[in-house]
Amino acid sequence: MSSGLLLTILIAVFVGGIAQRVAGIGFGLLLAPFLIVALGPHQGVVVTNVCGALAAGLVIRHVWRRIEWSMYVSLAVPAALGVLLGTYAASVLPVGPLEIGVGIFMLAALTSSLVLNRTERVLRGSTPKTAAGLLAGISNSMAGAGVPAVSAYAVLARWPQASFMATMQPFLATLSLTTLTVHAVIDPGAWPQLAWWIWVVLCVLTAAGLRAGSLLAPHVPEATARRIVVALAYLGAASALAKGIIDLQ
Repeated sequence: MSSGLLLTILIAVFVGGIAQRVAGIGFGLLLAPFLIVALGPHQGVVVTNVCGALAAGLVIRHVWRRIEWSMYVSLAVPAALGVLLGTYAASVLPVGPLEIGVGIFMLAALTSSLVLNRTERVLRGSTPKTAAGLLAGISNSMAGAGVPAVSAYAVLARWPQASFMATMQPFLATLSLTTLTVHAVIDPGAWPQLAWWIWVVLCVLTAAGLRAGSLLAPHVPEATARRIVVALAYLGAASALAKGIIDLQ
């Protein structure tokens, strides 16, 4: 890994921490594409989930009273099944096509979230929640980003932002830990061989980004924070897609 790429990843971790605290989402969307470019789809997803579990876990204590636990359970159970399916698929697919698939999925998920935000349709019932959780588990295990599927559901179900933001923290923490556990069992070779000091720096920058986000949150409009996260995520997804195309040649 070049020093320039490492610096880019560290910046993405810090900015992702800010986004997670300000908007409640965005850490995996922002970080995963850059890590996939640097480490490959398997190891990149593992590192994304380590940092993602830490980020969501640290935010939980700030939003505890607003967490909707029944919704958390409805999403987390099917997500666990999705992680199993996605991890197995990722372990048998070749690197180039998987990177291309990750890039296309991220671009499609981001675009669909923007389009769905303009519709007036309202989803009700348990089936959409189950589908959202299942897709979140699959995409998190393969792409390190489980938020788009649940975000799309939240938009269509008119889920209040405060409750959604709070409930996402235990959900994303559980999703990341489940993904790491399943990866360790199904694909143990995916654990990245990074120097110990890189792990320390990643954790420190995650916590520092969350702290900075806590200070910025009262002064940053939610819509502005979401736009920044989406723009950076588009850039990262495009990078992952480009790398996959290059690897095929």
